[in-house]
This record gives sequence, structure tokens and C-alpha cells, in this order.
Amino acid sequence: MKRARVNKQKGGPVLKETVQVFCRVRPHPSSQASTNETACLRIAPPCHIHLLPPSSANRNVPTRELQYTFKHVFSEIASQKDVFEEVALPLIKGLLAGKSSLLFTYGVTGSGKTYTMTGTLQDGGIMPRCFDAIFDSISECQAKRNIFKPDKLNGFEILSEGDADFEGELQARIATAKMHKLEKKNSDPDLAQRVRDQSYALPVEPDFCYAVFITYIEIYKNSVYDLLEDIYEDNNTRIRPLNSKIVREDSNHNMFVHGVNEIEVTSTDEAFEAYFYGQKRRRIAQTALNAESSRSHSVFNIRLVQAPANERGNGVDLLKKYIIVSQLSLVDLAGSERTNRTKNTGMRLKEAGNINNSLLTLRLCLELLRENQNGGNKMIPYRDSRLTHLFRNFFDGDGQVSMIICVNPLVEECEETMQVLKFAESSQEIVTTVQTPLRPANVATPGRKRTHEAYDHAARDFLEDKRARGDFRSQSLPDLLENVPDVRILDFANKENFTEFKSKLENVKSQMESVRKWDFTSLRHKIVKFERDTYVAVNQSKTLEQQCQLERDRVSTLENRIQLSEREQMKLKRKLEEAENSVKKLKGDLAAKDVLIKRKNLEQEKAKEEFSNKMVQAQDKLNREVERKLKSQRAAWESEMKHQEGRIRMARQVLSNEAKMDLPAYATPSRSRVPPSKSVESIPSSLKGVSVAGVKSTLFNSTPSVTAVTNAPNHQFSGVGNTPRPTARKGVPVVNRRYRRSRSVDNDVWLEHRPVHEVPTNTVMQPVMSRRKSVTQLTDSKDVTEKANKYCLLTQNQDSDGDLETRLYKGDVIPTAGGGAQVTFNDVEVLKQVSKRVADQKNAHADPPRLGGGLCPKY
Repeated sequence: MKRARVNKQKGGPVLKETVQVFCRVRPHPSSQASTNETACLRIAPPCHIHLLPPSSANRNVPTRELQYTFKHVFSEIASQKDVFEEVALPLIKGLLAGKSSLLFTYGVTGSGKTYTMTGTLQDGGIMPRCFDAIFDSISECQAKRNIFKPDKLNGFEILSEGDADFEGELQARIATAKMHKLEKKNSDPDLAQRVRDQSYALPVEPDFCYAVFITYIEIYKNSVYDLLEDIYEDNNTRIRPLNSKIVREDSNHNMFVHGVNEIEVTSTDEAFEAYFYGQKRRRIAQTALNAESSRSHSVFNIRLVQAPANERGNGVDLLKKYIIVSQLSLVDLAGSERTNRTKNTGMRLKEAGNINNSLLTLRLCLELLRENQNGGNKMIPYRDSRLTHLFRNFFDGDGQVSMIICVNPLVEECEETMQVLKFAESSQEIVTTVQTPLRPANVATPGRKRTHEAYDHAARDFLEDKRARGDFRSQSLPDLLENVPDVRILDFANKENFTEFKSKLENVKSQMESVRKWDFTSLRHKIVKFERDTYVAVNQSKTLEQQCQLERDRVSTLENRIQLSEREQMKLKRKLEEAENSVKKLKGDLAAKDVLIKRKNLEQEKAKEEFSNKMVQAQDKLNREVERKLKSQRAAWESEMKHQEGRIRMARQVLSNEAKMDLPAYATPSRSRVPPSKSVESIPSSLKGVSVAGVKSTLFNSTPSVTAVTNAPNHQFSGVGNTPRPTARKGVPVVNRRYRRSRSVDNDVWLEHRPVHEVPTNTVMQPVMSRRKSVTQLTDSKDVTEKANKYCLLTQNQDSDGDLETRLYKGDVIPTAGGGAQVTFNDVEVLKQVSKRVADQKNAHADPPRLGGGLCPKY
């Protein structure tokens, strides 16, 4: 908001308002009424509009119906008067009260923005109706021309009446010298044909004097030009182009265009003449979508300057601190364009690029401003465009901002219309502050201006009445000498002239004598009465002033309470918004995690399915391989059964002569293992097919070693790979040189530490610990220091041949001096499973062969 620098600190009550957004639908270009096939908009009065995307819309436009809500939606049949009374008339009321406002039209090219702002001579738009309302309201309080003078720094000065007259004569001389440059052409509009709708006389402060100033600028290719600038010609042959202006900041941090011409106007016709004068300089061109397309943004500023009247009420108070300046900016934005539809090339293409960039910056600034008001802290790029830089004060929340969205109902404009409606609806969330300046409370008497006008009117009537009755007592000396001829041009040689001059002087002398003898008693009584009435009026005025002061104090108290309430409301709203943002963020995180979990579950299921398929395929392949080998080996076993039966008979014959053999003492078998009475017939049938050397080793050795198993045709050995065979060394006993591994006397408590994902071995021989406890189930340190004395760590790896190898690292649990425990490892046991194919390659010449298809554990 642009206010005078002198009254910045005297702000009145602050009101917070959102950006007012209105929507106006352009009438359908066809003569017939728009139908669903040709229109994409449907109005639901008074505040809703529906977008109906066609079925042939591209992927950027949703297929469902969209609803948008605005402060008011004007249909195709809405008149210019309806738009003005709903949108601009409240802004005029605020302008007269000292508030600044910004009103701009936004939309795609050819949507009716310029028509809404200016209209025609027969049906005026917003701008001419604003001037009519302003001048109808201040007609009785309008100051004399040139009393207020711009200081070129966004402020105003107050001149005395003499200085104002001199300034007026100076401007008249300049205007006369340039009159040939402002001549009207036949193409210029005739303002006499302008039709006024009605009078809008709004209430104003009667003890203030008002003046109206206008400026007209355009923003073309991101440069600012003054459309009311004087154009000087060089020898009347060439017109100098407009100079680019700069946007500056005054001492009150308000933005303004430096060096722009501010013209004082006293009527709507004068304002229109200046507007049409600048309109002829504005850049307008023809495109494929609009015959008169604006190639720049135009800004028409109306500045209302008001100051209190002096003590007598017949002039303006010369104190500059009492000046109040309010501004109404009417902005006609150029329409956004798409090259594929306008078919622009060359200079028009560059102009369209600059227009779209400035509109994009405007949308970006408003979106960031909305995010910052909702808790964000982002820098707003006002300086990226002259448009946003010029109106930075309004966007920062210093004045009322209103927007008229002009849309076209054609189906071809559906996508661009959707973007415009979406941006406009989100802009309604922006909050601005509107401050009403306080009226200067000077010591002058209220109503002094009307009193002075009434006194002047009564004095004028009194003098006219005296003159009509021929009473010369009310005439002054110059009035009495008015009929006396000048002696410098009188010829006294002529007696008639001398006689006439003498008679007139005698008449004047008699009139002066009558005035000298006049009784001033009645005049004295009138003066006393007037003073008495004045004293009574002053006392009444003081009483009213006291009452007004009490009311002001009460209003101030209420305003303070309102501000506190608003502050608390804003805090609660901010907390609510923060909570809502947190909930939205948590919901988003939860949704993202759900999606991630679902994705992982799908991946796991897919991997599981693939692994199951591979296992099934491998199992089928392995089964087929085993069946093939079993068939081949079964035939070999049957061929050797006869040979093995012969060997068994020979072994029985040898065992029958056992008593005759002399065996060493250390080779005598233990009685606890093999009784002396054991004969060949007592051998279990499961050992049929075992070699003689293997049987001897089994009978004579106290501890069997880990050996291989021969191939036997007996089917009960099929698939069993855990049957030990005798050692290859004949007559040498196999003993365990470490210690006894009997579990019958094992009373130790073991701490068992197994891997998390243990691979099952599926072997007969398994490590068995009767009293054990897993380290993952420990809950108390005493379970380690007092209850357990053994520790077993189980690991599983693959050897160089790719076979599974299980290791058991065993140790003793020893308490430490600090109250803890340590493990001393003293033994390692290995459980290894060997594949038949690898074993056949390593033991190709071993005798006897292993049982086919099984796994031989070594423990």
C-alpha cells in the first residue's frame, strides 16, 4: 500500500482479510446458447463453477467433473454494473476511507479481461464507474486544482493558493506549447457519447479536502514504461520512443515507479482523456486467437489525496503531517498464450515468452506466500519480475487484494481454463492486512467548513440585497468611485465634462457623509449575538468532542481485545495447522512404509516361489539320478552275491578254527564287548556280506574306527550310509587317546550356541547333550557363572568340494575374579558329509566299495 510518508506511524485498526477472488465467464461466441458439446463450464450460483472435461481431452486433464469455489461467480449474462457493485464498489469505499487496494484481471488470452476493466462508452467497465463513484462522492469537498503537488518521491506537498495559481498558469503555458501534439484524431472516441449508469454518492469526511491523481504505466518485456509521458518531436519529423522507468522504494519501504507523470484530474472526462491518450501508446497486436491482444501488462493507478481543512474552513491545512494518501491499482494482465495455438513467430513469440514468464513468477510468488503463511520459510522471488516487484507491498499483506478470473467456456480452452481455476482457488488462502489510517485530531472546530460556506453565502446574499435597495452604506470606497471618470482621460476644457465631473464628486461626497452618520448599534448587536452563538457552539462542540474521545477510548479498548483475540486465534490456528501437517506427514510415511512392506513381501514371495521351483527341479533331477544308479548297482550286487557267499563260507571255516589260533595278548577282545562264547552263528544277520578282515577287526578291537561300508546285495542296507566297516590295518586296535566320551556319566550343564539359520544334516549320528541351555535364552548372569560348566559352539561351512561340514568347538566355562566367566576351548569335533560322486573320484581303488547313493558321515 502506498501511503504518505508522513503518516506511516499513525495506523488505525488492522483487519486481516483473505484475497478476494471472483470468476466471470465470457459469453459463448456463437449466437446460439452454449450446449454441453461446445461448453466445458457449468455455473452453480452464486459461488461454484464446474469444469466438465470432454472425453477427447489429453492425459493432463482429468476425466471426472471438477468443482471450484470462489467468492462470487458471474454468469454469461451478468452486466458490467453487477460486476462493479460486487467487486469494485467496496474498494471505492475503502479508498475514500484511506485504504489502499489492488484489483487485477487474470486469464488466458481472449477471455474478456480488458472488456471487464474498461468496457465501452455505452456500457462502461470497472474503471469509468470507479471514477464516477469517486467524483460523485467528493464533488462538494474537492480541493482547488494544484493545491496538492507530487514531490516525485511517492509523496505530496501542499501549496498555498497563490502558489497553486502560479503552478496552474505554468502548467497552462506548457500545455499550450504542446497543444499541437495532443490534438485529437477522428479515430479517437467521443467522450460526449459516454453513457452514465447511475450516481454513486458515497459518504466522505466533510471537513477534508480531496484531490485525485492518476498514473498509467505498462510492463512490456519486463520493463516499465510511462504511457502518459510527454513525447518530444525532433523538428516535427520523428517521435522519440518511451524511456524505461525504474521501480524504487521510498522511505516507508513502499514500491513506486520513479519519474512517472502523475496527472491531477477533476472529472471522469479528464481521466478518460488521459486514459485514451495512454491507450494509444500501449502495445497491442493481432494473434490467431485475439484480434486486439494486449502484449503488455497495464497498470492504472488512482491515488486519492485528502487533508483536513484549515480553521476557517475555506482552504487546506498546510501541515504536511495531516496528509492521507490511498491508492487503487487497476491491473489488466496480458493473457497467457500457447505457441501451438497462437502460431506466434518472431517478435510476437518473444512477447509471449515474456508474458508467460511474468505470469509464472506471479503464480510462484503467490504459492510460496501461501506456503509461508502455513508454516513455511521460503524466500519469495519478487524481483524476478517487475510486476511482482512493483506490488510487493500488497503481496506481503499491506492492503486489500482482489482478483477477477476471466474464463472462456469453449472446449478448446479446457486445459488452460483448468490451470487458471486451480491457481485462483488456491490464491484465496492468502491472508492480507488492511490498515485504516486515523484521521488527524487537530484543534479546529468540527463542521467548520460548512459553517464558513454558510457564512459566505449569507454575507453574499446580504450585500446583494443592500445593493438592490440602493443602500450605499454597505458599499466600499472603490464601489462609490466606480462611476466617477478618470481625470487622466477627462478633458476639462469642455464645460459639460467639468460640470458632470463636479456633480459626480458631490454625489460621492454626500454618500460618504451618509455613511459617516450611519448608526452602528444594530451592527454591534448582530456581532454580539453572533459571538454568543459562537460561544454556545464551541461549548457544544467541546462536549461532543469529549463524548467522541470517550467513544474513541472505548473503541480502542475493544480493538485491543480484538487484536488479542485474533492473536490467540492465529496461535491456535497455527498449532492446528502444525498438527494437521504432522498428521499428513505421518500418514504419508505410513503409506510409504506400507508400500515398501508390500513390495518386500512380494519380492520375498517371488523369491520363495523361485526357490521352491528350483528345489523341486533339483529334487526331481536327483531322484532320477539315484534311480538310475540304483538300477545299475543292483545288477552289480546280484552278480557278486554268489562270490560273497563263497567268501562267507570260507570265513565261517576260519572262525570254526578260532580256538586253534594263537593271538597276541593285547589283541584279546574285551569281555565286556565280545563274550568268549560268541561264535560265527551268533553274528547278526545284518553283517552278512561283510568281508572277513572287517569282521575280524570288529571282534578283536575294543573301539571301532570310522570306516566305509561295503556294497551288500541285502536290501536292508539300501539308503543307510552310517554302518561302520573294519579298518584296513589288520591286527591293530583303534583306541581314543583323548578321553572317554560316554554320555552315561555326563552330568555337565552345557551352554549351546547354534547359528540362527541352521542347515539340517539329516544324519544318524547327532551331538546329544542331555542338559543344555541355549545362549539366546539366558536371562540371568548366574546361568553362566554358577549353573553352566561346559560350552559348545556349532558352525556350518562348505569345504573345498562344496560338501557341508559341521564343527563343534567345545570348551570349559571358568569363572573369573571379576564375577564374570571365560571359555577355554579344548576340543573340536567334525561332522562331515561326503557326496558319493566326490568319494568315488577320491577312493576309486578302495576295497570294499561304499553303499551306492548314500552319504557317509565322518565323526
